[in-house]
Amino acid sequence: MTLLWSNSLKIGIPEIDKQHQQLIEQMGRLYSAIQKDRGENEIKEILRFLNQYVIEHFGYEESCMLRYQCPVAQKNSTKHKEFKANLRAIEEEFKTKGASENLAIEINKNLLEWFANHIKSIDVSLKSCMS
Repeated sequence: MTLLWSNSLKIGIPEIDKQHQQLIEQMGRLYSAIQKDRGENEIKEILRFLNQYVIEHFGYEESCMLRYQCPVAQKNSTKHKEFKANLRAIEEEFKTKGASENLAIEINKNLLEWFANHIKSIDVSLKSCMS
């Protein structure tokens, strides 16, 4: 079972919550597409979207943390690099090995679960910095 967006993932900043929801929905689509082997084109399209959206979202979030001098700004940036590396590793595995149950498990663990934990442990700090 994959992660679904829920109110427990909201940090209280509507624009960022909307971006988080979009990312989780797209990662869920990727998980489902890999698990059901929906085809290389669909999977590549989702990966392209995720790569672009991650750059935009992480950049926006990092600029907010710097602007509001959030104490977790550096940790946030470091964790974002970790996520991007996870995404690249998943892309590489898909390119070399194709869709597999193992890849679906990696997406669930290294993207979806990772992202939910990141929201709850780091991103949530931004709201108090903005107040």
